[in-house]
Amino acid sequence: MKTRILSAMGGLVVLAIAVLLFGTVFFNAIIGAIVLLAIFEVCRAVKLKQHFGLYLWCGLFGLFVVFYEYLPLSGFLPFLAGLFCFTVGVLSFTVFHFQDVPYANVAVLYLETMAILFGFGSAVYMRTAFGPDALFLLFVALGSAWLTDSGAYFCGRLFGKHKMSPHVSPNKTVEGAVGGVVVCALLMAGIAALYTHFNDGVLSINHLYLALTVAVASLLGMMGDLVASSLKRQMQIKDYGNIMPGHGGAMDRFDSVLFTAPTVLFMASFLPIIAR
Repeated sequence: MKTRILSAMGGLVVLAIAVLLFGTVFFNAIIGAIVLLAIFEVCRAVKLKQHFGLYLWCGLFGLFVVFYEYLPLSGFLPFLAGLFCFTVGVLSFTVFHFQDVPYANVAVLYLETMAILFGFGSAVYMRTAFGPDALFLLFVALGSAWLTDSGAYFCGRLFGKHKMSPHVSPNKTVEGAVGGVVVCALLMAGIAALYTHFNDGVLSINHLYLALTVAVASLLGMMGDLVASSLKRQMQIKDYGNIMPGHGGAMDRFDSVLFTAPTVLFMASFLPIIAR
């Protein structure tokens, strides 16, 4: 327990630094480092870590996505060209390693890399999409992952009876999932009230849209956790890494965020959660 607490405190320090640097390129650098670590953990999970060239190719595309706004490029076409080159490179790897690497392992690495970049790319793009309110929406994304997980754990311990996915994650229950969503929605309403207060009332929060966004993001965040657990079960590993003793690796900590960040980005783009 002591190790878990110390690791959690260290993680909170890193998160605080990232928040302080949110509007700078250093935030991208922190996200880039997490992306590289997460991709490496997936490589190791699918037994491909010895193929450094493949990892390097995935990592380079990851950095391309994370730092795209700082590149002398604009529009969707250059980004699509980068995605095309990345896809061709990964698929070509299966030809040159036909006899020693299962195609399925490479496919899983490709899909997981895309999921990682959807998640962290969305976190970075929030600055462009929402300007001064991006940090609050990032907290919504993180809260929908982590507050829901904590709420689901305690509600599951108290009220859990019906297993949600017994073969993938036997400790998760339907009652815990419902409780996690409710707990997260209530806490996010409180955080929203504080956000409005510290902005001197120059903005208003649509709590109905916020609650709807949190509910959908929380549910999809739990799915992200189950997807990550499914891969771990199939590959017979306990954790993706051990960078945070007692908590696992980057993928173990951010598996839900990979689904919540894009959800918040998309829903906030169509539902005006914040009005100034």
